[in-house]
Amino acid sequence: MRRSSLYSFCFLTAAIVAGVYSCKKTTGIDNNNVITTPFSLYFSDMGGALYHTNDGRNYSGMGFPPDGKPCRSLVTSGGNILWAKNHLYYSNNNGRNFNLTYDSLVAFPTKLCNGDSMNLNQSMLINITAWGNRVYTVSQSQNTDKNWLGVLYSDNFGNPRTWALDGSYDTVETGRLPVRMFSYTFLANGKLCGLAYSGPADGDNFHVRNFVKEGKDETVYANRWREKTANPDNIAYIYKGNLSGTPLPPFGATHVDTSYFTLGHMNNRLIAIDARCNYGAWYSDDLGANWTQYSGLPDNTPLLCIESPFEEVCLVGTAGKGLYILNLHTGAWEANNNGLASGTTVRGIAGKKNVFKNGSVRKFIYLATSNGIYESSDGGHNWVQTIPGNYAAVY
Repeated sequence: MRRSSLYSFCFLTAAIVAGVYSCKKTTGIDNNNVITTPFSLYFSDMGGALYHTNDGRNYSGMGFPPDGKPCRSLVTSGGNILWAKNHLYYSNNNGRNFNLTYDSLVAFPTKLCNGDSMNLNQSMLINITAWGNRVYTVSQSQNTDKNWLGVLYSDNFGNPRTWALDGSYDTVETGRLPVRMFSYTFLANGKLCGLAYSGPADGDNFHVRNFVKEGKDETVYANRWREKTANPDNIAYIYKGNLSGTPLPPFGATHVDTSYFTLGHMNNRLIAIDARCNYGAWYSDDLGANWTQYSGLPDNTPLLCIESPFEEVCLVGTAGKGLYILNLHTGAWEANNNGLASGTTVRGIAGKKNVFKNGSVRKFIYLATSNGIYESSDGGHNWVQTIPGNYAAVY
């Protein structure tokens, strides 16, 4: 072989090997940087406007102008955006227009211990993709019917005239009704947990009670709502339940409304946080039959939101004291404010991911705060502000 041909052969071989082991390019495009499934992030400010971004930095306003009514909760289902304010609104055209889909959402008018008036509750709306995008929300209870659970659902992405009241419950394990369901969370094991308060008709105003539903098909016994609330004092007229467990506080035959719990979870652990500052955070590993109090969260501080992005980390947002992360080794909460402005109020948490053409995935976590939208690209340990403003919710 001539030396020039040998050089040409070696160069060609090296080029082929380099092509195999380097980023594959097609028409000049690096497939490692091509996003095939970008995320969509929606967020709402305290003035009542809604925004959208695909990268956490460049954003645009949606078709609902500021109306002075902050967002209470925000989810997507199928191609719909569902937005809870004073009523529940939906958009089926990516936010260009919003229309009413339900007008009787349960309200919990209250002042937090820091004096703020807030009805924010991200967990009052939940879309369960594993159940065919069934959407649950909460219905204002003006009903004294014994079957009233205050549970409202749609099997058609939350569209108007598709909402139905869920009266499917187990009469053996479920105690006295009516109740008002107020908060939902969906565990990693596929069980839907709900938190409810007894209605005034019970003479037990805002008594905290928890329920579980294991599947969508209600002809199956376990898929009916079942009460798990502990009742160690055997207060028969309130509910049945576990006679030896530990309930969420406050507990007793009569009491005033001193808690405002909402639900979250970490994998299969059920977690309840109190926005009224009195009781902190509690967890249950048996679907709410027994509750144990967490340590590490600040006293006299409203706990406003809880989320477990990708089931890899659990975060709680507070009013004025930033963000806390659950130490999975010690079981205690720790401040996690690297990059957050001092005194930040965190009202919403969301996990998002980009899927690239080469199959790799990049995960992000976003916070809706009093000082803007913050982003973390390292599992929620460090934060950078990407969008300024004062925000109520993010999804």
